[in-house]
Amino acid sequence: MTYVTMKAPRASRPLIKARFTGPLVLDVQCELAHKEEQQQLESMANQKVKLVGFWVSPFVYRVIWALKFKGVDYEYIEEDIFNKSALLLELNPVHKKVPVLIHEENAIAESFVILEYIDEMWKENPLLPNDPYDRAMARFWARFSEEKFLENACMAHCSEEEEDREKFVKLAIECLEKIEEELKRKKNKFLGGETIGYLDIVMGWIPYWLPMWEEVGSIEILNPLKFPATTSWINNMLSHPLIRENLPPRDKSVVYFQKRRIEAMPPVSLLLESDMGTKIEGVEYEYIEENVFNKSPLLLELNPVLKRVPVLVHEEKVINESFVILEYIDETWKENPLLPSDPYERAVARFWARFCDEKIMQDSFTAMCSEGEDQEKSVELTIESLEKLEEELKRKNKKFFAGETIGYLDISIGWISYWLPIWEEVGSMKILDPLKFPAITSWMNNFLSHPLIKENLLPRDKMVVYFKNRRKEIAQNKKSKQQS
Repeated sequence: MTYVTMKAPRASRPLIKARFTGPLVLDVQCELAHKEEQQQLESMANQKVKLVGFWVSPFVYRVIWALKFKGVDYEYIEEDIFNKSALLLELNPVHKKVPVLIHEENAIAESFVILEYIDEMWKENPLLPNDPYDRAMARFWARFSEEKFLENACMAHCSEEEEDREKFVKLAIECLEKIEEELKRKKNKFLGGETIGYLDIVMGWIPYWLPMWEEVGSIEILNPLKFPATTSWINNMLSHPLIRENLPPRDKSVVYFQKRRIEAMPPVSLLLESDMGTKIEGVEYEYIEENVFNKSPLLLELNPVLKRVPVLVHEEKVINESFVILEYIDETWKENPLLPSDPYERAVARFWARFCDEKIMQDSFTAMCSEGEDQEKSVELTIESLEKLEEELKRKNKKFFAGETIGYLDISIGWISYWLPIWEEVGSMKILDPLKFPAITSWMNNFLSHPLIKENLLPRDKMVVYFKNRRKEIAQNKKSKQQS
């Protein structure tokens, strides 16, 4: 099923008759327009909600907790993820996985995307903080815990080789040390303050799922003496009625994870944007070049967790991760909004941004750095993902993803228009066939013709040389590892 937006019935418009167009009339018009918008949102919020999930998935429980926290009634539909139903494949044809939220005949996939949709649709009991910087920090730690900690913890309990298991346990502990520091800094009962919030829900797998994975994999990550703040937070989470009353049976869950490990099924990957964002918003800034191969003390001070660029510094506040920075920019400087105002359209934009980042970028970069069968496989995966993006562009039938002007999603995937052709040249491969991808080709031409983009690109020749050198270095490192 393609993404469609089914609008709620419009409330009847009251008419205003006036002999002059003064500020009083304007105030009344604005107030009525605001009330009408609120009525529409309330009508949308009251529509039937359904959740497609899998009984033991921590990602599904994020959505369950958020809906319960908001007091939203919903119908739960259990999915067999090993024999996927026609319904799931229709609702989420891109990832083909749970959770999927259905609201007002719209399908929203990806737990992070769903959480923000829920928070924007049902305003009571907000999950994310009001302050743009605090929101950015919550999103940053959410992505860190997902892409670093959860990934390594999952790999640790699934690994059969002792050496691999030890490596992933070590990486998981290093991630948990960062989270411990953040919890000590906050000194609150929860990461959201004195009550549960967005980040608590995102990281809610740690109190319940991680101890099960430790048991199944015969590993230790959560040492209470080493992580007192984390242990205290875990106890608070498991004592909260919202969490305690909405967990899968532990014995049944342990059996499930033991079976998954015995079957040796591979764990599922858990899977210069900010510069463009600041230019769209018309924000003046100072640019500081960083040597990513010899990281400066400044970078290590600003981003001690990930130790990478980009980093935005605003009013002595530090914001990391390009997606997080884009949303911070959009929430701090309101002019020329990057994200659409409609909660569903915002959810769709976030979904495709993550999809392109985690699928197309990862596979195409791997293809550039590979040879032979490995390259062919990565090229094939990239093309499959681009086919889905092509369908989305054809469905929109607009100049840009955002409509007639550049928006959040255009900026997020802008690398496709300039970086991907360079990677094709460096890797001697073909991915972007104009005949196969006419909509993407048209979007690329429009994107590269936009003054904002055209005037803010690196020299192509210089980039080709850089990526050729990177390709050689990666090939040499891979060869050295195979020989050792």
